[in-house]
Amino acid sequence: MDAAAKMFTDQFLRNFCGKFTARELSRFFSSIGVRASAKECEQFLENCPWVFELENGGFITKAGAFTGHIFSIKPTTVEYEQKMLILGGRCIPFVDSEIPSHELSLQIDDYFLPTKVGVFDSDLAIDMFLLYGEEYAPQYIASDPANQDIDFVNRDFELPNNVHLTGFDISILIDAYKMKKGDRLLCTVKNWDEGIIEIKVVHDGENFFDCGLDGSKRLLWYKNLEEALLESFETIGPCGTIEEQLGTVFFEKSFELSTVYCGSVEEYLSRYSKNIGIEHFGVETRLWYKGHEVPAIGKWNYDELDILGNLILKENVDPVYTVPPEVIDQYLQNMYYHRKSSLEELIEEIYPIDYVFHKDEKKYIINTLKKRNEKLSAKYNWFADQSLGLIREQALLIFKDVNYLVYRIDAPSHSLKNFPQQELVVLTQLYSHVFRILQSIGEGLCAEDEYESLLLSLDGMRWNLEDIKEPLESALSEQEFSKFKVVKRGEKNGH
Repeated sequence: MDAAAKMFTDQFLRNFCGKFTARELSRFFSSIGVRASAKECEQFLENCPWVFELENGGFITKAGAFTGHIFSIKPTTVEYEQKMLILGGRCIPFVDSEIPSHELSLQIDDYFLPTKVGVFDSDLAIDMFLLYGEEYAPQYIASDPANQDIDFVNRDFELPNNVHLTGFDISILIDAYKMKKGDRLLCTVKNWDEGIIEIKVVHDGENFFDCGLDGSKRLLWYKNLEEALLESFETIGPCGTIEEQLGTVFFEKSFELSTVYCGSVEEYLSRYSKNIGIEHFGVETRLWYKGHEVPAIGKWNYDELDILGNLILKENVDPVYTVPPEVIDQYLQNMYYHRKSSLEELIEEIYPIDYVFHKDEKKYIINTLKKRNEKLSAKYNWFADQSLGLIREQALLIFKDVNYLVYRIDAPSHSLKNFPQQELVVLTQLYSHVFRILQSIGEGLCAEDEYESLLLSLDGMRWNLEDIKEPLESALSEQEFSKFKVVKRGEKNGH
């Protein structure tokens, strides 16, 4: 898809609020000069982060799902005293999380609240960004322009005791709308694409214990939220992010949760949750059963993995060591970086030393490398690649170690249930993270001022890999050993 077609597609997905089918999207593609069958559009939509799939085979964009959706935010005492509101992750999952929270717009009647900068304790600041994932909160805080004077890379992204945060001036809410300490803001998404949120003041600051009719309705809202989250754990398991989990729940249960008596997710987690908390999921965090580790394998995916494994065993096909095309390109550019040219030697660098190639597999790989080499070598600039080349090289070393471990664990004769779950989770996350770095390098998305932080990140990945390698290797050895059956002497002779 060329740049113009991608722009029109993004514009459609970010603004269209009605329901549509893959066939209708195919017709839209045709109107902008892009040929795509209904089947191809269906596959595209199933993997698109901006859409939800409907039961009848239709789709709706996040813009359509959350425009008009009602949610609420309760400013903290610290915010009220500074007469400002920090959005952080409190609008998740209703807005586009790619828009920095201080760049969203808050509108009351026809007035847009101006921004202002305040000073906050780092622990409170992290709480504001928890729904992005606690592990990412320091990065979101560091990206706030108000903190541009702090060198977070040299601090290993450890926050100082106090940080600056850009938020919204709520003076008018206090002066003109009589907002009191403890009051909440009722929010409605007005324009998903532009990040515009309409707000109004709800005077319930005196009702701390949720008494009376309004209080009982809000308590029911928290009960409905908890039941919906618990149901999602059973049916879809832990999603890729906290945002994805919440997005699915609030979309599927919008009738119960999009109400004027709604509470907020952060209040639910801090005051009302009985069974759900933010738990560690490898090197990340997810919503899960409070006090329980988040597993990699469960009823939501075990049957699918089991069927796939049995199918491979039935076909009697050995697993293939796969390397994505984006990574193959980076291996080639790493070869140029080291001023080498042998594709045979490159294959030895890409594939594990004990890997047994399938029939004609090596021939196919050589042909693929030759075609990519012809395309990439002419464009490569060795002088411009000196800093980035080091990052690519370190990323490829980690990728090979991680990918080889994934390949060995993923053998059809192995049961993923028998591997230590947290280590398995970390392994999949390491694969995803290092792949994204290599993908970003290939797409030219790595800015020079990010090099130091990327090297720091890769260094952390190497440490994480060392931490998980031994328990996963032990589990591998146990599974390999269990495949050998002890045969009694009499059994050999048929007795």
